[in-house]
Amino acid sequence: MPDRITHDILAEIVEIAADAVICIDATQRITFFNKGAEAIFGYTPPEIIGQRIEVLIPQRFRANHARQVEEFGRSGVRARRMGERKEIAALRKGGEEFAAEAAISQVHHEDGGVIYAVVLRDISVRKRFEQRESFLAEAGEKLAAAFGSTETLTQVARLAVPTIADGCILENRAGNGFHVGATAHVDPAIEAVLDELGDTGLRAPPKDHPLIEILEKRAPVLIQPDAAAQLLERSKVPAYRAAIEAMNPRAALFLPLVAREQLIGALCLFRRDTSFDGEDLTFAVDLARLTALALDNARLHDTVRASLRARDEMVGVVSHDLRNPVAAVKMLSMSLLKDSATEDPEAREKIELVCQAADQMDALIRDLLDVNRLDAGQLSIAAQPVDPATLLLESLQTLRPLVEARGIHLDLQIETGLPKVMADRERIQQTLSNLVGNAIKFSPNGSKIAVIARRNTGGVVISVLDNGKGIAPEQLPRVFDRYWQSSRTDRQGAGLGLAIAKGIVETHGGRIWIESKPGEGTTASFTLREANNQRSD
Repeated sequence: MPDRITHDILAEIVEIAADAVICIDATQRITFFNKGAEAIFGYTPPEIIGQRIEVLIPQRFRANHARQVEEFGRSGVRARRMGERKEIAALRKGGEEFAAEAAISQVHHEDGGVIYAVVLRDISVRKRFEQRESFLAEAGEKLAAAFGSTETLTQVARLAVPTIADGCILENRAGNGFHVGATAHVDPAIEAVLDELGDTGLRAPPKDHPLIEILEKRAPVLIQPDAAAQLLERSKVPAYRAAIEAMNPRAALFLPLVAREQLIGALCLFRRDTSFDGEDLTFAVDLARLTALALDNARLHDTVRASLRARDEMVGVVSHDLRNPVAAVKMLSMSLLKDSATEDPEAREKIELVCQAADQMDALIRDLLDVNRLDAGQLSIAAQPVDPATLLLESLQTLRPLVEARGIHLDLQIETGLPKVMADRERIQQTLSNLVGNAIKFSPNGSKIAVIARRNTGGVVISVLDNGKGIAPEQLPRVFDRYWQSSRTDRQGAGLGLAIAKGIVETHGGRIWIESKPGEGTTASFTLREANNQRSD
């Protein structure tokens, strides 16, 4: 075994290298062209040896190339390695440009001659992979920002064309059939033909159509070449046949859209003049996977929106159809209580119960309406500069009968010198009523509830403290959730009070929070901004 690499061994290594190794003389004519260069450029050595190096360079770069090589020869720099230079554009025998990285070195002979050696690496596959990864990342962002299945389908069609196909048809699955959700094409005239597919409604493809294979196998179906003729043979719907005739595709690729193990549709891609290769198929499968996830999320979003609309309609019915009868019950029961003819204690007690039930129903209706307004962003407030002491006194005045009935001591503590705050009197009174009402509900008879107002940075903090059972730590994160009630409640009401209080305080630009430990009571606090400390927004 030789202990040193001979000239012949080195020549063999260079000859079989995957990178292109090319040598040129002082006149910049090619003198060596290895097998890597043959594979990359498509020329054989007899075809290329003796030609100037510019034949491997796009026309627009040739004018300056000879000068650049000469300047490198005079520079005294022995070599410029890959990574030290920018990407370059090279030209294959068939006229295709591709991205490459290159290193160049110069070797001077004793007779004064020079040989330039170029090692060139085809990075077109890597560049294409990077571009497609970037495309998929951008597509993910765009699809995540889309709302609703219709918008998502349209986004996908626009992303697929022209990145991976000349034409795109997105099919929604419905039972054993499909209906078109979105279309796109690089040619506006052909796209207008594809748009007609949206009016065809639900289609049951013939048994030999690629969509049937998608239904059965949930695997990509590739038809090429002459996809147009094959699809026309398998299609019966006039609008679909017209679309295929307009696109006249050489290649067609059908991909299943599968989410949560369910086939929800198909992504159909068409190319007029070129075929799909293995890299295209991998890219298309990734796009289909991303599409399926986005479409499934969009459909869930559609379902949520439909549920919200149904709920809003229900709340509208409640507010319109129930409020008037409840008001009538309240008026009639109060009228009976005032009537001197109703003196029987048992009868009066029953009427009072009816009146209380009507009050509870009226409060529930108001809560439902407020939650609906919060969701719609329509909870209006009319904030004005208000003295917090006056606000608290007015708010608690109506709650004193409830406190006294339970033998609870209500302790009001107001720090002196508090600034005026911006508040909607009615809404903040509603908030205090919810917070103090909860404190009364969960405080034992004969205990104490404290309502404290103190100055805070930028405004005033109002706190309601009780000596009740407290709230378990695992339940605290949920206290402001709608319709949620803690295990300590007697289940009166709908569990909307704290959610509404939170919405009111935040609409005022404040913050609300609850602190509690089991057996140590609960403190509910919220902030109101100082009247002369308002934000511009």
